[in-house]
Amino acid sequence: MERLLSAYKNPEERMKNLILTIFSIVFFFVSWLVANVPIGEQSTWVSALFIVAIALPSYYFLYRWTTPVRAVVIILLFSIFPIIIESIGISTGFPYGPFEYTEQMGYKILGLVPWSVAFAFAPLVLGSITIANKITNRAILAIPLSALLLVIVDLILDPAAVVLNIWVWGIPGPYYGIPLTNYSGWFFTALIASVMMHILIADDIFKTQDIDADVASSLLVSMAFWTGFSFWTGLWIPVIIGISMFLLVGYFVILEE
Repeated sequence: MERLLSAYKNPEERMKNLILTIFSIVFFFVSWLVANVPIGEQSTWVSALFIVAIALPSYYFLYRWTTPVRAVVIILLFSIFPIIIESIGISTGFPYGPFEYTEQMGYKILGLVPWSVAFAFAPLVLGSITIANKITNRAILAIPLSALLLVIVDLILDPAAVVLNIWVWGIPGPYYGIPLTNYSGWFFTALIASVMMHILIADDIFKTQDIDADVASSLLVSMAFWTGFSFWTGLWIPVIIGISMFLLVGYFVILEE
């Protein structure tokens, strides 16, 4: 309790933490609208709006933490990377298994991947590697840990995406219709992304760079939103995982001094 109260003592920290707390609460309850209120043709731009809005806090804190040039490079890299690898995945079935996006997310780049994926991936990578680097300063451990955290995040996001009909799988699997190849593919993708992020920011290749915990703030808000959606739609395993991830990320983002 003392640590929680101290997180709100410093005026600047108090304002930042208050805003993030409010954002998380708001997005938790907004997810009820997404789960229960049909919006028809407006779903395309509403979905994109949520994705972009959730990404903005991490972009802002990344810009504050590192140099402007490096921040732009990181954001561009992790905007382009998921478009490329998911285009390969949809075209070949590797590394996720056969799947395709529906028209739910609007315009598709190359007719394959929705443009909003460029905004969805970067905050997740930034959040996972930030938390992993807080847990250990050894790169050889932090990189696979970051990838594992991203897979855990995907265990929350993907069932919701199936419910929302964002994508469909060619060969349904055991986890809410999602094949296990999706998660091995996500680990592979996340591992590459974590290595690239480490190379971009590390001063010592064998040690992690201490990233400002606020860079994971978009992951915190995302967990609030998708855990809420899972709660309203009865996806109980993602709810349990989501609460655990929210508490883990919140510990570092809100409570770390």
